[in-house]
Amino acid sequence: MSEAIKLLEKWLKAEEFTIVGKSIDRVDAIDKVTGKAKFMEDYMLPGMLYAKIVMSSEPHARIKRVNVERALKIPGVVKVITARDVPGENQVGYALPDQPLLADGKVRYHGEPVAIVVAETPETAAMAASELNIEYEPLPAILDPLESMNRRDVLVHDEIGSNIAFTTKVRKGDVHKGFQKADVIVENEYRTQHQEHLYLETEGALAIPEIGGMYTIMSCAQYPHLAQAITARVLGLPTNKIRIVQPYIGGGFGGKDDTGPLVAAQAALASHLTGKPVLLIYSREESFRIHCKREQSIIKYKSGATADGILTAIDVKIIMDAGAYANRGPFILWRATMHASGPYHVENAKVDGYCVYTNKVYQGSFRGFGNPDIQFAAESQMDEIAKKLGLDPLDVRLKNILKPGMTTITGQMLDESVGIGEALRMLAERADWRRKRRMYEGDSGRYRRGIGLACGWHGISTSRGVPDWSNAIIKVNKDGGVEVYTGITEIGQGTPTTSHVQIVSEILGIPTEYITIHFGTTDAPDTGATHASRGTSIGAIGVLLAAAKLRERLTTLASEMLQCHPEELKFENGRIYSKNNPEKSLKWKDLVNEAFNRGVELSSTGYFHLPKGKFDHEVGQGYAYPAYSYIINIAEVEVDVETGIVKVIRMWPAIASGRIINPKAVEGQIEGAIAQGIGLALMEKLEFDEKGAIINPNLTDYVVPTAMDMPKIEKPIFIEDLFKYGPFGAKGVGEMALIPTPAAIANAVAHAIGKRIFELPLTPEKVYFKIMGRG
Repeated sequence: MSEAIKLLEKWLKAEEFTIVGKSIDRVDAIDKVTGKAKFMEDYMLPGMLYAKIVMSSEPHARIKRVNVERALKIPGVVKVITARDVPGENQVGYALPDQPLLADGKVRYHGEPVAIVVAETPETAAMAASELNIEYEPLPAILDPLESMNRRDVLVHDEIGSNIAFTTKVRKGDVHKGFQKADVIVENEYRTQHQEHLYLETEGALAIPEIGGMYTIMSCAQYPHLAQAITARVLGLPTNKIRIVQPYIGGGFGGKDDTGPLVAAQAALASHLTGKPVLLIYSREESFRIHCKREQSIIKYKSGATADGILTAIDVKIIMDAGAYANRGPFILWRATMHASGPYHVENAKVDGYCVYTNKVYQGSFRGFGNPDIQFAAESQMDEIAKKLGLDPLDVRLKNILKPGMTTITGQMLDESVGIGEALRMLAERADWRRKRRMYEGDSGRYRRGIGLACGWHGISTSRGVPDWSNAIIKVNKDGGVEVYTGITEIGQGTPTTSHVQIVSEILGIPTEYITIHFGTTDAPDTGATHASRGTSIGAIGVLLAAAKLRERLTTLASEMLQCHPEELKFENGRIYSKNNPEKSLKWKDLVNEAFNRGVELSSTGYFHLPKGKFDHEVGQGYAYPAYSYIINIAEVEVDVETGIVKVIRMWPAIASGRIINPKAVEGQIEGAIAQGIGLALMEKLEFDEKGAIINPNLTDYVVPTAMDMPKIEKPIFIEDLFKYGPFGAKGVGEMALIPTPAAIANAVAHAIGKRIFELPLTPEKVYFKIMGRG
């Protein structure tokens, strides 16, 4: 057994906590509420230039010529940059090498970056961008993924020879025999829509040339080391010439995981070619048009069940609109495929997934990462099965819910950390599910109530068996101050400013004010991305291990100084003492001082490579994720049958996510996720014209929930089903509550009006026409 595993097991077994599990305030809270915290646009440098992106006005066309003469004649314009000016590799594709930083020879979606204008003022840059004349040879555009996957005469990427970018599959058991055993079969088609991230702060980067041919880039990227790698590739430089520093980021939700590195590379390219600091900030409309979106999905779902509600088989086909570039689409599709059953045991499963190119803005990372789409379909199916059998939807779920010892549809054995059954039973009781379900049956009148539930699950760590790791460095200064270095970023969720601080504080037994976190920088070790709900569940493993190693060294020293057995020692609130004789004590700072005098090493690296099994992509079976977090939401809605308006009245959440390091922080994540889920369920949708242009790229026409749309969110139920590799047993929480929210609301609406709507969002028009029998 490795040292890392031993230390993880030791702290997993801890039973008493001083600060872990407590709702402490974030260490950056005061700076943020008082306006002292600095974001991207707060940084200004003398002589700084400003960049502006020139976007394609065509969805699919060959670039015949970029006429720069008029733009360059404008006073204050310094440079116009196109693909031919890229000194390194004009390739920034993530899953597949199919995406240029600047369009080269061909544009593939309306809004694609074609050029960068650099000028002395933002106004001049904007003026010059509008004067840039690009001559196109239009090509046929294809916008429908169903049409696109069957076309060969119109190709988004000619070199690939097909519009299908990627496929996935799962095969378990014998689906044909499974359906033969079924007493009831339910088959439906579900559709979800493109959703905009709409972070408060748009994308941006400030690139600064340094001595020795180096560049420092202030970037809004969620993964500083990915921004470093992509920027180095574009500039044709080694990565050690690129330093990424993160300011505070005004929201990410996955969008800045994908687009943040590209913006960093665009700003760095402009700085490299001008020799000056360059600031690039996307306007709100540019952000809408350029950056990746939540995918549009078409899901054909067939379920079979016995008369008592036991699932016998599922047959699922998932088609995702990848847009112009694959980006993370293959990973999003893979996750949706692996989660297609919902958190239920199914003996026979057949799932096929298709990631399809179209001439629209490309899909990308978004909170939930493909999972809200498939859980909307899977959880709607569970309610439809219950309806057809005359059973309570809660009972159908309880009969099929995953338990320890069961296998997923990929054949992976769940040997631990499966707390969803307990969470479901407790939540149903708290929400008074059975009474309300009966009470709202056949509700009449203009305003009709309904109650619906939905379960969700989410594999922790990266998809497709991609290696995952955690890495951190901690050093103790002579005055007792502790510095922690992590690549995990602060994008509003508070991971490095809450859980990381609490973990170090707990293990070293010191007040949180002794701890400084250096996060979101390539000066820190590569900790992996701040995505996939891994900021604490994976990202903090290295922090725990580094702190635990220091604790071991200092325990040995303290036991010598206090002349007691190491097992007697208690580290608490900056004091080390014997539990048997509390008068035998040391101050933390005195212990640190003695460690320096005796030559005890007071810096430590925590590294952990997450064990993963094998997945056979040809067979569609194997190890998918190291662990799963589970979430259940119960939604109560009120439907105005004369207008179709849906009001979410109350939400009850329950989460099984291992150790809850900071309950208040987790509650904040749950509330925010529910808000985004309400938007996805009821109102948010990007609309496109016949050229694939987004026609609602602003806050006037793109509707999002406000405080007036928020329901009462009840105190969440926490089931601490510990994960053996998580820090203190923690699993991911950030994405969870969004995943089942659209399904829970859709099920509640179906309960209220007696009819199901199979396509999101549930707009007033759709609901009204469904009630009237016209939808």
